[in-house]
Amino acid sequence: MITMKKLNYHNKRTLEGVFSLLGAVLMLIMLAGCAGGNYGKMVWDRELNNTFETYQVLPEHLYYITGGYNAPAAILAIRKDFQLDNDPALWVPVPDVSPDHIKRWVDNLSRNFDFWKDVQFSASYILDPEGKRVGAWYSGKRTTTVKFLGDNRIKVFPPDMKPAFEGDGKGRGSIRR
Repeated sequence: MITMKKLNYHNKRTLEGVFSLLGAVLMLIMLAGCAGGNYGKMVWDRELNNTFETYQVLPEHLYYITGGYNAPAAILAIRKDFQLDNDPALWVPVPDVSPDHIKRWVDNLSRNFDFWKDVQFSASYILDPEGKRVGAWYSGKRTTTVKFLGDNRIKVFPPDMKPAFEGDGKGRGSIRR
């Protein structure tokens, strides 16, 4: 009888261990599924940065801005064979972009956004999940989330450009200058 009790206890512990392991494996599978998807990536590029800072227009690209027309928080250029699939309030299309547009935006960004903490505006290529270039990004934030929705539709999240505050941590402070 004593052996049966030990065997039952041992079997119960083994069964608990198996279920715990199975639960952990299922959670890993679910997390891997959430992490997957058709996400692109951003790759900073010195030449592209120079393209923006010398006010050149990328051929065969459609331009969008977010955060204000004269001094946007980001400039987005998407290849013409892709369609931006965002809420229209997030990105404003700018038809017939000229070097004058880009000059105004880039010059105003550097002049008007000097109060953002540690902001250095730079350019990155937007790559699809296979690593092909599908667009360009110029902003104080080097990266953002880019999702490919199929049928050459792309969703690009605008940058989070919150100002840095100095102060006592209780809401009393000022924007750093």
